[in-house]
Amino acid sequence: MAIENLAHAKSMIHLLMSYIPTRVIYVAVKLGLADHIADDGATAQELAQTIQVHPGALYRVMRVLAGLGVLRQDNDRFFVTQFGETLRKDSPQSVCDYAIYSHEFVYKEFGNIMASVLTGKPVIDNHFEYLRANPGQEAIFHAAMGNRGRIDTAAIIDAYDFSKCGTIVDVGGGNGAFLSGILASYEEVSGVLFDQKSAIDAAKAGRGGPLPRCEFVAGNFFEAVPSGGDTYVLKRILPDWTDEEVIRILENCRRAMMSKARLLVIDALIGPPNEQSPGHLYDITFLVLLGGRVRTEEEYSALLRRTGFRPQRVLPTESDVSILEAFAA
Repeated sequence: MAIENLAHAKSMIHLLMSYIPTRVIYVAVKLGLADHIADDGATAQELAQTIQVHPGALYRVMRVLAGLGVLRQDNDRFFVTQFGETLRKDSPQSVCDYAIYSHEFVYKEFGNIMASVLTGKPVIDNHFEYLRANPGQEAIFHAAMGNRGRIDTAAIIDAYDFSKCGTIVDVGGGNGAFLSGILASYEEVSGVLFDQKSAIDAAKAGRGGPLPRCEFVAGNFFEAVPSGGDTYVLKRILPDWTDEEVIRILENCRRAMMSKARLLVIDALIGPPNEQSPGHLYDITFLVLLGGRVRTEEEYSALLRRTGFRPQRVLPTESDVSILEAFAA
């Protein structure tokens, strides 16, 4: 066997083992490992006594984390790196809740991925109904989306100038965290938060942050969308749904919009062929869990034109999402 073929096999074996690092990160989050390591570091023995685990096993876990750059090992002491700060619960960059969601919900359902590939259907009949029927899982889901949403919000505000957006209607805006970020950054704009009643109640309770200059409207975007806004936003909404359902949402937005209003579709996009991108991975997650799909820029443009919009431009962000800007045609 040629040595280059051995290299391919070795690389493939390493790829097949790639679930191990993420499981180790999940263990670190569940144990609160980064939260228990002070600036002067800690040994595995010290931490094991604090969190009541086997010291030898913990050392082996921490050694893997050091290899991943989450920790830094100096002789027998371990320190949290800047990268590892994301695993501290009180960090502004924390992704702890997303780690829990990924491994206590998504990871489990991916055990049935073959069924989705055989049938083209998600392993859960209705993801959102399932969450409503399982409050514990729903809480994990919303906390995880909060982690990801915080990263998205900062990246989107950095990439797009909202100063001339007037009244912004955030369609399906959840607890208002994204709209809160915009209103805090741009005092000259106002907002309308539109979502189902439970989300609006959470927003009014302040769970997404302050919402000055904001109107709250409860409803269903498959039925109608508040009218009169200058800018309509669909952030991480459309991949949840089929093309037919997306068309209904876009048509309702178009009916609500004035002639010069703009629409911002903010989502991950499928990347170029032969490249691994977050969009490709998100798309498989939608296949297994939701039944929707991540789309290409061209697919979104076609849906927008079909529903009365004129696509203008696409802006990348430092997050996994891009901003597709369109105007009422």
